[in-house]
This record gives sequence, structure tokens and C-alpha cells, in this order.
Amino acid sequence: MTTARKLNTAARKPTKTKYPLLIARAKDGKFESGGLREEFEYRHFGVEEATGRKYSAHVIRAAPNGEPPIRHHVHPDCEFLLVYVLKGWVKFWYEGRGEQKLAKGDVHMLPAGIKHAVTGWSKNLEMIEITHPADYQSIELTDRQIAALGT
Repeated sequence: MTTARKLNTAARKPTKTKYPLLIARAKDGKFESGGLREEFEYRHFGVEEATGRKYSAHVIRAAPNGEPPIRHHVHPDCEFLLVYVLKGWVKFWYEGRGEQKLAKGDVHMLPAGIKHAVTGWSKNLEMIEITHPADYQSIELTDRQIAALGT
């Protein structure tokens, strides 16, 4: 059997899915406060519920009265955290890298357990964040721990 024929045969077979199809329409979405950080508002897509909280995906935007900075912290049990900047800019401080400014189209993927802080952002900031798992700890560092980082 040729490769093309194998692919066509495979395409006709029903696939078993781990998660349901999810379509979240922009017109139905709304930004809400009460997420991980009070400085931001969140628009959830429903990924958390669809995946049994295995994954999270949402848009984050600067809250009208949200002011930087967000203190140095760590997510020790977050295995995957990716941010893609849609609008504006955001500054992060990363352990071992210092301060970095991300602008529209820029991405960061944090290694598990990296110490970091959010040191600034534009008023029009919007970014997509995808995490695994959906629920994870955010532990603020003490003044002594921050001083030891040499910031």
C-alpha cells in the first residue's frame, strides 16, 4: 500500500479524542478580575474545564488600575508556562538573565521553577498565557531571597 493510500485510509477512521472540541468566540468572551494577579484581567477560553484542569489558556490584559511591579516569585509545580504578547509590552526579570522587555509578537517559555518578576507593562498590554497544569502555586520570595538573587 502506498503512503498516500495509508494516509487516506487513516483519515477516514474515527479518532479517539482525549478532550472535546472547544470553540470560544470572541463575541462571547469577557474579561474578568479575580484571577491569579489583581493587576490583570483574564479572558478564559474554557480550556481548563475541557481538559479537566490539565491545561489553561487565556488572554491577560492590564487592569485599569493595575500597577507594576509584581514581586519576585516562583511556580515550582508549573511544568509549562508560555506567554505570547498580543499588544503593548511587558518587562520581566528572570533569574540568570535579568530584565527583558517583551513586545507584540514576542514569546517566553519559563522553565519550571525559575524565579522571576513582572517589573512593568504598558496600559494596553494583552498577552496569551498557556500553562500545564491549569492550577499551580505562585510563591512570593522573601526579601532575603530576593537580595540573594542580586537584583
